[in-house]
Amino acid sequence: MDVIVVGKYVLCTNLPPTGEQEKPHKMKSILKDKTLKETHFEMQSHSIGAVRWTLPEADVQVHSSAPSSPFKNFSVTTARSQQRQRQQGLKDLRSLQECIRFISHWKEQVAQVCKEENDAGEGCSRWADEQTDPKTERSLEESRKLILQWANELQSVDKLSKDHLWMKERFDQEEKEKTKLDVDPNEAVDKRIMEWAKELQSVSESCGVLGDELAQMLRLLGLRKKRLICLMPLLEFITWSLLKEDSTSIVPHLWLSAKQRTWKAGMPRYIPNSVWSWIGSAAADVTLDPMTNHPWLQLSDDQKKVQEALSEADVPYSPQRFDSWPCVLGWEGYMSGCHYWELETANNGYWKVGVTTASSKRHGRFPMNSSNGYWALWRSTRQFFACTNPETPLPLTLVPRKLGIYIDYEEGQISFYNVESKSHIYTFTGHFNEKLYPFFAPLDGRTLITIWSPKEHSNQARQV
Repeated sequence: MDVIVVGKYVLCTNLPPTGEQEKPHKMKSILKDKTLKETHFEMQSHSIGAVRWTLPEADVQVHSSAPSSPFKNFSVTTARSQQRQRQQGLKDLRSLQECIRFISHWKEQVAQVCKEENDAGEGCSRWADEQTDPKTERSLEESRKLILQWANELQSVDKLSKDHLWMKERFDQEEKEKTKLDVDPNEAVDKRIMEWAKELQSVSESCGVLGDELAQMLRLLGLRKKRLICLMPLLEFITWSLLKEDSTSIVPHLWLSAKQRTWKAGMPRYIPNSVWSWIGSAAADVTLDPMTNHPWLQLSDDQKKVQEALSEADVPYSPQRFDSWPCVLGWEGYMSGCHYWELETANNGYWKVGVTTASSKRHGRFPMNSSNGYWALWRSTRQFFACTNPETPLPLTLVPRKLGIYIDYEEGQISFYNVESKSHIYTFTGHFNEKLYPFFAPLDGRTLITIWSPKEHSNQARQV
Protein backbone atom coordinates (compact mmCIF):
# COMPACT_ATOMS: atom_id res chain seq x y z
CA MET A 1 0.00 0.00 0.00
CA ASP A 2 1.28 3.50 -0.93
CA VAL A 3 0.31 6.62 1.05
CA ILE A 4 0.04 9.94 -0.76
CA VAL A 5 -0.53 13.24 1.10
CA VAL A 6 -2.61 15.73 -0.91
CA GLY A 7 -3.29 18.96 0.94
CA LYS A 8 -5.39 18.12 4.00
CA TYR A 9 -6.25 14.58 2.89
CA VAL A 10 -4.48 11.25 3.05
CA LEU A 11 -5.10 9.02 0.02
CA CYS A 12 -4.41 5.31 0.26
CA THR A 13 -3.72 3.37 -2.91
CA ASN A 14 -3.66 -0.36 -3.43
CA LEU A 15 -1.04 -1.14 -6.04
CA PRO A 16 -0.16 -4.74 -6.87
CA PRO A 17 3.50 -5.75 -7.05
CA THR A 18 5.14 -5.23 -10.42
CA GLY A 19 4.41 -8.01 -12.86
CA GLU A 20 1.68 -9.55 -10.69
CA GLN A 21 -1.56 -10.16 -12.53
CA GLU A 22 -5.07 -9.99 -11.18
CA LYS A 23 -6.62 -13.30 -10.39
CA PRO A 24 -10.29 -13.77 -11.11
CA HIS A 25 -12.53 -14.49 -8.12
CA LYS A 26 -14.92 -17.40 -8.41
CA MET A 27 -18.35 -17.41 -6.75
CA LYS A 28 -20.56 -20.47 -6.69
CA SER A 29 -24.26 -20.13 -7.41
CA ILE A 30 -27.00 -22.62 -6.61
CA LEU A 31 -27.66 -22.80 -10.36
CA LYS A 32 -24.17 -22.61 -11.94
CA ASP A 33 -20.63 -21.29 -11.34
CA LYS A 34 -19.90 -17.76 -12.41
CA THR A 35 -16.57 -15.99 -12.63
CA LEU A 36 -16.83 -12.45 -11.39
CA LYS A 37 -14.24 -9.74 -11.68
CA GLU A 38 -13.08 -8.04 -8.52
CA THR A 39 -15.10 -4.96 -7.71
CA HIS A 40 -14.25 -4.12 -4.10
CA PHE A 41 -11.85 -1.26 -3.60
CA GLU A 42 -9.43 -3.29 -1.52
CA MET A 43 -8.96 -5.67 -4.47
CA GLN A 44 -8.92 -3.09 -7.24
CA SER A 45 -5.69 -2.45 -9.08
CA HIS A 46 -4.46 1.13 -9.56
CA SER A 47 -7.46 2.53 -7.65
CA ILE A 48 -7.71 5.13 -4.93
CA GLY A 49 -8.75 3.74 -1.56
CA ALA A 50 -10.82 5.21 1.27
CA VAL A 51 -10.50 8.92 2.02
CA ARG A 52 -9.61 9.73 5.62
CA TRP A 53 -9.74 13.10 7.36
CA THR A 54 -6.53 14.16 9.12
CA LEU A 55 -7.93 17.37 10.63
CA PRO A 56 -11.10 18.09 12.66
CA GLU A 57 -14.05 19.28 10.59
CA ALA A 58 -14.08 22.61 12.45
CA ASP A 59 -10.60 23.46 11.11
CA VAL A 60 -11.50 22.79 7.49
CA GLN A 61 -12.36 25.87 5.48
CA VAL A 62 -14.91 25.00 2.82
CA HIS A 63 -14.71 26.88 -0.46
CA SER A 64 -17.62 29.20 -1.17
CA SER A 65 -18.47 27.22 -4.29
CA ALA A 66 -18.98 23.98 -2.35
CA PRO A 67 -22.61 22.90 -1.81
CA SER A 68 -24.02 23.48 1.64
CA SER A 69 -24.30 20.55 4.01
CA PRO A 70 -27.75 18.93 4.14
CA PHE A 71 -27.41 18.61 7.91
CA LYS A 72 -27.41 22.35 8.55
CA ASN A 73 -31.19 22.53 8.33
CA PHE A 74 -31.68 19.31 10.26
CA SER A 75 -32.50 21.03 13.55
CA VAL A 76 -35.00 23.33 11.81
CA THR A 77 -36.66 20.36 10.09
CA THR A 78 -36.80 18.44 13.35
CA ALA A 79 -38.41 21.38 15.13
CA ARG A 80 -41.02 21.73 12.41
CA SER A 81 -41.70 17.99 12.47
CA GLN A 82 -42.15 18.05 16.24
CA GLN A 83 -44.47 21.04 15.93
CA ARG A 84 -46.58 19.22 13.34
CA GLN A 85 -46.73 16.16 15.58
CA ARG A 86 -47.86 18.30 18.52
CA GLN A 87 -50.53 19.95 16.39
CA GLN A 88 -51.73 16.58 15.10
CA GLY A 89 -51.75 15.24 18.66
CA LEU A 90 -53.92 18.16 19.79
CA LYS A 91 -56.30 17.58 16.87
CA ASP A 92 -56.55 13.87 17.73
CA LEU A 93 -57.17 14.72 21.38
CA ARG A 94 -59.91 17.20 20.49
CA SER A 95 -61.44 14.62 18.16
CA LEU A 96 -61.37 11.98 20.91
CA GLN A 97 -62.91 14.40 23.40
CA GLU A 98 -65.68 15.14 20.92
CA CYS A 99 -66.33 11.40 20.53
CA ILE A 100 -66.46 10.94 24.31
CA ARG A 101 -68.83 13.87 24.60
CA PHE A 102 -71.04 12.50 21.82
CA ILE A 103 -71.27 9.00 23.33
CA SER A 104 -72.05 10.45 26.77
CA HIS A 105 -74.88 12.49 25.23
CA TRP A 106 -76.02 9.47 23.22
CA LYS A 107 -76.14 7.44 26.43
CA GLU A 108 -78.45 10.07 27.94
CA GLN A 109 -80.60 9.96 24.79
CA VAL A 110 -80.96 6.19 25.02
CA ALA A 111 -81.83 6.33 28.72
CA GLN A 112 -84.42 9.07 28.27
CA VAL A 113 -86.02 8.05 24.99
CA CYS A 114 -86.59 4.47 26.13
CA LYS A 115 -88.00 5.19 29.58
CA GLU A 116 -91.63 4.15 29.72
CA GLU A 117 -92.86 7.18 31.66
CA ASN A 118 -90.58 9.66 29.85
CA ASP A 119 -91.58 12.48 27.56
CA ALA A 120 -89.50 11.81 24.43
CA GLY A 121 -88.50 15.46 24.06
CA GLU A 122 -87.06 15.69 27.57
CA GLY A 123 -84.25 13.30 26.71
CA CYS A 124 -82.68 15.84 24.38
CA SER A 125 -82.94 18.86 26.63
CA ARG A 126 -79.29 19.12 27.64
CA TRP A 127 -77.98 18.89 24.13
CA ALA A 128 -80.75 21.02 22.68
CA ASP A 129 -79.96 23.79 25.13
CA GLU A 130 -76.49 24.08 23.63
CA GLN A 131 -77.65 24.05 20.01
CA THR A 132 -81.23 25.28 19.59
CA ASP A 133 -81.15 25.97 15.87
CA PRO A 134 -83.73 24.18 13.67
CA LYS A 135 -81.10 21.90 12.11
CA THR A 136 -80.07 20.54 15.50
CA GLU A 137 -83.68 19.99 16.53
CA ARG A 138 -84.39 18.02 13.34
CA SER A 139 -81.22 16.01 13.86
CA LEU A 140 -82.22 15.17 17.43
CA GLU A 141 -85.64 14.05 16.27
CA GLU A 142 -84.06 11.74 13.68
CA SER A 143 -81.67 10.41 16.31
CA ARG A 144 -84.61 9.56 18.57
CA LYS A 145 -86.21 7.65 15.72
CA LEU A 146 -82.99 5.67 15.23
CA ILE A 147 -82.81 4.79 18.91
CA LEU A 148 -86.44 3.65 18.99
CA GLN A 149 -85.95 1.60 15.83
CA TRP A 150 -82.89 -0.16 17.25
CA ALA A 151 -84.55 -0.64 20.64
CA ASN A 152 -87.57 -2.34 19.03
CA GLU A 153 -85.29 -4.58 16.99
CA LEU A 154 -83.34 -5.57 20.10
CA GLN A 155 -86.58 -6.34 21.92
CA SER A 156 -87.73 -8.73 19.19
CA VAL A 157 -84.31 -10.41 18.99
CA ASP A 158 -84.26 -10.75 22.77
CA LYS A 159 -87.62 -12.50 22.76
CA LEU A 160 -86.51 -14.97 20.12
CA SER A 161 -83.26 -15.72 21.93
CA LYS A 162 -85.10 -16.70 25.10
CA ASP A 163 -86.73 -19.54 23.19
CA HIS A 164 -83.30 -21.09 22.53
CA LEU A 165 -82.00 -23.37 25.26
CA TRP A 166 -78.39 -22.86 24.22
CA MET A 167 -78.77 -19.08 24.53
CA LYS A 168 -80.25 -19.42 28.00
CA GLU A 169 -77.32 -21.62 29.03
CA ARG A 170 -74.86 -19.00 27.80
CA PHE A 171 -76.71 -16.25 29.64
CA ASP A 172 -76.68 -18.27 32.88
CA GLN A 173 -72.97 -18.91 32.48
CA GLU A 174 -72.37 -15.19 32.02
CA GLU A 175 -74.28 -14.41 35.21
CA LYS A 176 -72.15 -16.89 37.16
CA GLU A 177 -68.92 -15.36 35.84
CA LYS A 178 -70.15 -11.85 36.59
CA THR A 179 -70.76 -12.65 40.25
CA LYS A 180 -67.14 -13.82 40.58
CA LEU A 181 -65.81 -10.43 39.42
CA ASP A 182 -65.71 -7.52 41.83
CA VAL A 183 -65.92 -4.62 39.37
CA ASP A 184 -67.20 -1.12 40.09
CA PRO A 185 -70.16 -0.58 37.68
CA ASN A 186 -69.28 3.09 37.19
CA GLU A 187 -65.69 2.24 36.30
CA ALA A 188 -66.91 -0.38 33.84
CA VAL A 189 -69.22 2.15 32.15
CA ASP A 190 -66.47 4.76 31.92
CA LYS A 191 -64.09 2.19 30.44
CA ARG A 192 -66.64 1.16 27.81
CA ILE A 193 -67.33 4.78 26.85
CA MET A 194 -63.62 5.41 26.38
CA GLU A 195 -63.21 2.28 24.24
CA TRP A 196 -66.24 3.21 22.12
CA ALA A 197 -64.96 6.77 21.70
CA LYS A 198 -61.58 5.54 20.44
CA GLU A 199 -63.26 3.15 18.05
CA LEU A 200 -65.67 5.85 16.85
CA GLN A 201 -62.71 8.12 16.16
CA SER A 202 -60.87 5.37 14.27
CA VAL A 203 -63.86 4.40 12.12
CA SER A 204 -64.59 8.07 11.36
CA GLU A 205 -61.04 8.57 10.13
CA SER A 206 -61.33 5.52 7.88
CA CYS A 207 -64.46 7.11 6.39
CA GLY A 208 -62.57 10.35 5.71
CA VAL A 209 -64.32 12.35 8.43
CA LEU A 210 -61.65 14.21 10.39
CA GLY A 211 -61.18 16.96 12.98
CA ASP A 212 -63.71 19.78 13.06
CA GLU A 213 -65.82 18.05 10.41
CA LEU A 214 -66.28 15.07 12.73
CA ALA A 215 -67.60 17.30 15.53
CA GLN A 216 -70.10 18.93 13.17
CA MET A 217 -71.16 15.58 11.70
CA LEU A 218 -71.79 14.03 15.11
CA ARG A 219 -73.88 17.02 16.23
CA LEU A 220 -76.04 16.64 13.12
CA LEU A 221 -75.95 12.83 13.04
CA GLY A 222 -79.67 12.48 12.39
CA LEU A 223 -79.36 14.55 9.19
CA ARG A 224 -76.03 13.06 8.10
CA LYS A 225 -76.90 9.36 8.23
CA LYS A 226 -76.01 8.76 4.59
CA ARG A 227 -72.66 10.53 4.95
CA LEU A 228 -71.93 8.54 8.12
CA ILE A 229 -73.27 5.19 6.93
CA CYS A 230 -70.03 3.52 7.97
CA LEU A 231 -70.68 4.57 11.60
CA MET A 232 -74.17 3.10 11.78
CA PRO A 233 -73.19 -0.51 12.68
CA LEU A 234 -70.98 0.71 15.52
CA LEU A 235 -73.57 3.18 16.79
CA GLU A 236 -76.28 0.53 16.68
CA PHE A 237 -74.10 -1.87 18.65
CA ILE A 238 -73.38 0.85 21.24
CA THR A 239 -77.14 1.47 21.55
CA TRP A 240 -77.85 -2.23 22.08
CA SER A 241 -75.10 -2.41 24.71
CA LEU A 242 -76.54 0.59 26.56
CA LEU A 243 -80.01 -0.98 26.50
CA LYS A 244 -78.70 -4.26 27.92
CA GLU A 245 -76.18 -2.99 30.46
CA ASP A 246 -77.10 -5.88 32.76
CA SER A 247 -75.76 -8.43 30.26
CA THR A 248 -73.35 -6.67 27.94
CA SER A 249 -71.24 -9.75 27.13
CA ILE A 250 -74.15 -11.46 25.37
CA VAL A 251 -74.84 -8.43 23.16
CA PRO A 252 -72.09 -9.20 20.57
CA HIS A 253 -73.65 -12.58 19.81
CA LEU A 254 -77.20 -11.20 19.66
CA TRP A 255 -76.15 -8.30 17.45
CA LEU A 256 -74.03 -10.42 15.09
CA SER A 257 -76.60 -13.15 14.49
CA ALA A 258 -79.39 -10.58 13.97
CA LYS A 259 -77.45 -8.32 11.59
CA GLN A 260 -76.07 -11.14 9.44
CA ARG A 261 -79.59 -12.33 8.74
CA THR A 262 -80.63 -8.95 7.33
CA TRP A 263 -77.50 -7.54 5.65
CA LYS A 264 -77.72 -7.47 1.87
CA ALA A 265 -75.01 -9.07 -0.23
CA GLY A 266 -72.48 -6.86 -1.92
CA MET A 267 -72.05 -4.21 0.77
CA PRO A 268 -69.13 -4.39 3.24
CA ARG A 269 -70.32 -3.97 6.83
CA TYR A 270 -68.05 -2.91 9.65
CA ILE A 271 -67.79 -5.32 12.59
CA PRO A 272 -67.36 -3.49 15.97
CA ASN A 273 -64.33 -4.43 18.05
CA SER A 274 -66.39 -6.13 20.77
CA VAL A 275 -68.14 -8.28 18.17
CA TRP A 276 -64.83 -9.08 16.48
CA SER A 277 -63.45 -10.21 19.83
CA TRP A 278 -66.50 -12.43 20.25
CA ILE A 279 -65.85 -14.01 16.83
CA GLY A 280 -62.17 -14.51 17.66
CA SER A 281 -63.05 -16.22 20.95
CA ALA A 282 -64.36 -19.13 18.86
CA ALA A 283 -60.93 -19.70 17.26
CA ALA A 284 -60.42 -23.22 15.90
CA ASP A 285 -57.11 -24.89 15.10
CA VAL A 286 -57.76 -26.17 11.57
CA THR A 287 -55.40 -28.65 9.91
CA LEU A 288 -55.76 -30.37 6.54
CA ASP A 289 -56.76 -34.02 6.18
CA PRO A 290 -54.29 -35.87 3.90
CA MET A 291 -56.89 -38.60 3.28
CA THR A 292 -59.14 -36.15 1.42
CA ASN A 293 -56.88 -34.09 -0.86
CA HIS A 294 -56.94 -34.49 -4.63
CA PRO A 295 -53.78 -36.26 -5.92
CA TRP A 296 -52.67 -33.07 -7.67
CA LEU A 297 -52.71 -31.05 -4.45
CA GLN A 298 -49.60 -30.78 -2.29
CA LEU A 299 -49.91 -30.29 1.47
CA SER A 300 -47.19 -28.82 3.69
CA ASP A 301 -45.62 -30.92 6.44
CA ASP A 302 -47.56 -29.07 9.14
CA GLN A 303 -50.78 -29.53 7.09
CA LYS A 304 -51.47 -25.80 7.16
CA LYS A 305 -50.75 -24.99 3.48
CA VAL A 306 -52.06 -26.34 0.20
CA GLN A 307 -51.23 -25.64 -3.43
CA GLU A 308 -51.16 -27.42 -6.79
CA ALA A 309 -48.29 -29.92 -7.02
CA LEU A 310 -45.80 -30.23 -9.88
CA SER A 311 -46.93 -33.80 -10.50
CA GLU A 312 -49.71 -36.18 -9.49
CA ALA A 313 -49.00 -37.98 -6.23
CA ASP A 314 -49.54 -41.67 -5.58
CA VAL A 315 -52.00 -41.45 -2.69
CA PRO A 316 -53.89 -44.28 -0.93
CA TYR A 317 -57.55 -44.79 -1.75
CA SER A 318 -60.08 -43.10 0.48
CA PRO A 319 -63.85 -42.72 -0.06
CA GLN A 320 -63.52 -39.15 1.22
CA ARG A 321 -60.82 -38.18 -1.31
CA PHE A 322 -61.71 -35.75 -4.10
CA ASP A 323 -60.95 -37.21 -7.52
CA SER A 324 -62.02 -34.39 -9.87
CA TRP A 325 -62.26 -31.07 -8.06
CA PRO A 326 -58.89 -29.92 -6.56
CA CYS A 327 -60.13 -29.80 -2.97
CA VAL A 328 -59.07 -30.85 0.51
CA LEU A 329 -61.01 -30.93 3.78
CA GLY A 330 -60.10 -29.91 7.28
CA TRP A 331 -59.33 -32.73 9.68
CA GLU A 332 -61.93 -31.92 12.33
CA GLY A 333 -65.68 -31.54 11.82
CA TYR A 334 -68.12 -29.47 13.92
CA MET A 335 -71.63 -30.42 14.97
CA SER A 336 -72.39 -27.71 17.54
CA GLY A 337 -71.21 -24.36 18.85
CA CYS A 338 -69.26 -21.53 17.19
CA HIS A 339 -65.99 -22.01 15.30
CA TYR A 340 -63.75 -19.52 13.52
CA TRP A 341 -60.58 -19.80 11.44
CA GLU A 342 -58.64 -17.61 9.04
CA LEU A 343 -56.76 -18.20 5.81
CA GLU A 344 -54.56 -16.22 3.48
CA THR A 345 -54.48 -16.54 -0.31
CA ALA A 346 -51.20 -15.70 -2.02
CA ASN A 347 -50.26 -14.81 -5.61
CA ASN A 348 -53.67 -13.38 -6.53
CA GLY A 349 -54.91 -16.73 -7.79
CA TYR A 350 -58.32 -18.37 -8.10
CA TRP A 351 -59.94 -20.40 -5.33
CA LYS A 352 -63.01 -21.74 -3.57
CA VAL A 353 -63.11 -21.92 0.22
CA GLY A 354 -65.83 -22.53 2.75
CA VAL A 355 -67.64 -25.34 4.54
CA THR A 356 -69.20 -28.64 3.48
CA THR A 357 -71.04 -31.53 5.10
CA ALA A 358 -69.74 -34.97 5.99
CA SER A 359 -72.01 -36.63 3.41
CA SER A 360 -71.51 -34.22 0.48
CA LYS A 361 -70.22 -35.53 -2.86
CA ARG A 362 -66.48 -35.99 -3.36
CA HIS A 363 -66.25 -37.80 -6.70
CA GLY A 364 -66.80 -36.45 -10.19
CA ARG A 365 -67.66 -32.96 -11.35
CA PHE A 366 -70.73 -31.35 -9.78
CA PRO A 367 -71.95 -27.84 -8.85
CA MET A 368 -70.33 -26.87 -5.55
CA ASN A 369 -73.14 -24.76 -4.11
CA SER A 370 -75.37 -24.59 -1.06
CA SER A 371 -77.92 -26.92 -2.66
CA ASN A 372 -75.27 -29.67 -2.70
CA GLY A 373 -73.97 -29.02 0.81
CA TYR A 374 -71.16 -26.60 -0.10
CA TRP A 375 -71.27 -23.10 1.42
CA ALA A 376 -68.35 -21.27 -0.18
CA LEU A 377 -66.97 -18.13 -1.80
CA TRP A 378 -65.55 -18.48 -5.29
CA ARG A 379 -62.86 -16.22 -6.73
CA SER A 380 -62.57 -16.78 -10.47
CA THR A 381 -61.30 -14.84 -13.48
CA ARG A 382 -62.47 -11.26 -12.95
CA GLN A 383 -65.42 -12.49 -10.90
CA PHE A 384 -66.34 -13.09 -7.27
CA PHE A 385 -69.32 -15.18 -6.18
CA ALA A 386 -71.12 -16.64 -3.21
CA CYS A 387 -71.84 -20.24 -4.22
CA THR A 388 -75.62 -20.16 -3.93
CA ASN A 389 -77.98 -21.64 -6.53
CA PRO A 390 -77.77 -19.65 -8.78
CA GLU A 391 -74.53 -17.86 -7.83
CA THR A 392 -74.72 -14.53 -6.02
CA PRO A 393 -72.29 -12.07 -7.64
CA LEU A 394 -70.17 -9.99 -5.27
CA PRO A 395 -68.08 -6.89 -6.09
CA LEU A 396 -64.40 -7.58 -6.77
CA THR A 397 -63.61 -4.87 -4.23
CA LEU A 398 -64.75 -7.32 -1.55
CA VAL A 399 -62.12 -9.95 -2.47
CA PRO A 400 -59.98 -10.29 0.67
CA ARG A 401 -56.35 -11.26 1.02
CA LYS A 402 -57.00 -12.60 4.52
CA LEU A 403 -60.35 -14.31 4.90
CA GLY A 404 -62.15 -15.26 8.11
CA ILE A 405 -64.77 -18.03 8.19
CA TYR A 406 -67.23 -18.35 11.10
CA ILE A 407 -69.70 -21.14 11.86
CA ASP A 408 -72.57 -20.60 14.29
CA TYR A 409 -74.11 -24.06 14.19
CA GLU A 410 -77.18 -23.40 16.35
CA GLU A 411 -78.00 -20.14 14.56
CA GLY A 412 -77.57 -21.85 11.19
CA GLN A 413 -75.05 -19.31 9.90
CA ILE A 414 -71.79 -19.60 7.93
CA SER A 415 -70.16 -16.19 7.54
CA PHE A 416 -67.17 -14.78 5.70
CA TYR A 417 -65.17 -11.71 6.71
CA ASN A 418 -62.31 -9.56 5.48
CA VAL A 419 -59.83 -9.93 8.35
CA GLU A 420 -57.77 -6.85 7.51
CA SER A 421 -60.70 -4.42 7.39
CA LYS A 422 -62.81 -6.32 9.97
CA SER A 423 -65.81 -6.22 7.66
CA HIS A 424 -68.56 -8.66 6.73
CA ILE A 425 -68.61 -10.12 3.20
CA TYR A 426 -71.42 -12.70 3.07
CA THR A 427 -73.48 -15.02 5.29
CA PHE A 428 -75.23 -18.28 4.34
CA THR A 429 -78.21 -19.21 6.49
CA GLY A 430 -79.86 -22.61 6.89
CA HIS A 431 -80.35 -25.55 9.25
CA PHE A 432 -77.60 -28.07 9.85
CA ASN A 433 -78.08 -31.67 11.01
CA GLU A 434 -74.66 -33.24 10.40
CA LYS A 435 -70.98 -32.45 10.83
CA LEU A 436 -69.53 -29.49 8.97
CA TYR A 437 -65.95 -29.53 7.67
CA PRO A 438 -63.76 -26.69 6.38
CA PHE A 439 -62.79 -27.14 2.74
CA PHE A 440 -60.19 -25.47 0.54
CA ALA A 441 -59.75 -25.53 -3.25
CA PRO A 442 -56.84 -23.78 -5.03
CA LEU A 443 -58.07 -23.61 -8.61
CA ASP A 444 -54.86 -22.75 -10.45
CA GLY A 445 -51.15 -23.46 -10.24
CA ARG A 446 -50.19 -20.16 -8.61
CA THR A 447 -52.63 -20.14 -5.69
CA LEU A 448 -51.21 -20.89 -2.25
CA ILE A 449 -53.67 -21.14 0.65
CA THR A 450 -52.31 -20.83 4.18
CA ILE A 451 -54.50 -21.59 7.20
CA TRP A 452 -54.02 -19.48 10.31
CA SER A 453 -55.14 -19.92 13.86
CA PRO A 454 -56.60 -16.47 14.68
CA LYS A 455 -54.72 -16.35 18.00
CA GLU A 456 -51.39 -17.19 16.34
CA HIS A 457 -52.06 -14.63 13.62
CA SER A 458 -52.79 -11.84 16.11
CA ASN A 459 -49.64 -12.69 18.07
CA GLN A 460 -47.51 -12.48 14.91
CA ALA A 461 -49.09 -9.14 14.01
CA ARG A 462 -48.23 -7.75 17.42
CA GLN A 463 -44.62 -8.96 17.10
CA VAL A 464 -44.26 -7.24 13.73
